[in-house]
Parts: sequence; structure tokens; C-alpha cells
Amino acid sequence: MAKCTRCGEDVSPFQRDIFTGACRRCQRAGARPASLGCGTLLLIALIVGWVTGSMRSDIRDMSRDLSDLEDAVERLEEASAAQLEEIRELSEALEADSLPES
Repeated sequence: MAKCTRCGEDVSPFQRDIFTGACRRCQRAGARPASLGCGTLLLIALIVGWVTGSMRSDIRDMSRDLSDLEDAVERLEEASAAQLEEIRELSEALEADSLPES
């Protein structure tokens, strides 16, 4: 048997309040359930604010990194296209030089 946290009587676990541990008689007499204090609520709010703030900065950093990667890919595509054009021009020049003159 469990004991009531207010009066100390032996009561079954099913007759006790899950939050206060008080028996039904003590509950009727005014035993209040446990509650979070103001300091605890402020601490929870600070933790939530810190976590969401760090998530926002992570998202901002990731967005910046993605933009940098997109710019790098664009520059690589431009460089690849320029090299491909240069290869075509050199190939055409080689073919023109190797053709027998008639």
C-alpha cells in the first residue's frame, strides 16, 4: 500500500492522485496538483527560444552555402562550355591543316 502525501494514511495506488500523491479525502479538502513555477516556465521559454534561434541560424547558413554551391556550379558550367568551344575550334583548325590541298 502507498501512503498519502498529505495525511500519511495507507491507500491503494488507484485511490491516490497521480500528481500530488494525495488520497481522495485530502483532494476534496483542497490538495492542489503540482504546478510549474514562474522560474521553471521562464527557463523553458529561454531553452525553446535558444533552440529555435540556433535552428534559424543553421537554416540561414545552409541557405548561404547552397547559394555558394549554385554559383560554383554555374561557373563550372561556363568554364566547361568555354573549354568545349575551344576544343571544337582546335579540332576544326587541325582538320583544316590536315586536308590535302587540291
